[in-house]
Amino acid sequence: MNNMIWEIKSTLIPKTEMNIGMYTSIYNEFETKEEDILNIICDYFQKRHSNKDEVSIYERFNQEQLPYTLYQCYMLSHEEINKEHTLSANALITKKINRLLSEQYERESYLNSINVLLEDLLNLVKSDLPLKTKRFDIKSFIKNIEFAYDLDHEYSRLIVRLESLIPLIVEELNYQSNNKTLLIYCYPESNLSPKEQIRFRNILEGLGVPIIVLTGSKHFIAHDLAHMNYIRNEKQLLTAEFIDHLVWDAPLNFEKHEIKRSLEKIIQLYQEVIELTPKISNYNLADIIVFEPIDIYVVVRYLKHAKQEFELDIHYDNLPIAVAKYIKMYDLKFNK
Repeated sequence: MNNMIWEIKSTLIPKTEMNIGMYTSIYNEFETKEEDILNIICDYFQKRHSNKDEVSIYERFNQEQLPYTLYQCYMLSHEEINKEHTLSANALITKKINRLLSEQYERESYLNSINVLLEDLLNLVKSDLPLKTKRFDIKSFIKNIEFAYDLDHEYSRLIVRLESLIPLIVEELNYQSNNKTLLIYCYPESNLSPKEQIRFRNILEGLGVPIIVLTGSKHFIAHDLAHMNYIRNEKQLLTAEFIDHLVWDAPLNFEKHEIKRSLEKIIQLYQEVIELTPKISNYNLADIIVFEPIDIYVVVRYLKHAKQEFELDIHYDNLPIAVAKYIKMYDLKFNK
């Protein structure tokens, strides 16, 4: 999948822009209902019962509407994955087992042998009663299997279950969708330690399908700015226009690629504290600690762009004069 910008138009939500790549993240903002946006996307890319009559999704660069048949979208979470362990009739793992068994030409021979043995067993006890055995088939077999946690003590850990099941589930989704899978995963950080989050992030990136992750954890934020999303006050903040303004307004001659890399780094390191009225410092312990002039400039502008309050604790003697003068415009100590 190439880098894209989707324009989503619907009567249910304001017009929304989404930066899209093979691995896409949308950060969970306090007041934005990202789930509504993702549900609209998921409902659009459906073979049956698509919301295509109420929703349109355009690719911004060429202004062509994406056909609803381009993907088959599925929405998953840890909760949905855990439900797979019930092996219910609708579970993806159940469907996969069903399909794999249907491909085994010896299955009928096994089932016939089992049914003969069941008849023999019944003959031992039925006496004069009008009893018969129920036909043992694939459905009967699946009802008689279960996940045996006691066989592998590691399997009781969520991360191990995810590692085991996710690739199998995606394999089945690819089969059902004819390799048109678009996966939306909600809050993959839930109930995972930071180390396990990094481990699970690697699993998601290695699935080989386009994936959109809704997250409140820095460990699941996309690496590339072109695949990050932060929607606040009904507006996408991470746009090409914002980057251009950062370049044009810079107090020093920063290169565009340097500014983009700085913003990527700041988001990946500090997005979790952005909404907490953070303190920014270049010499002291603080919520956001940045030393380079470009990083100080970018983080201040990013917070202003987000209309987020913040506090500055800056040692201005460590900065170039032009940058110091610029940052002081946003420092309340110099603007009382």
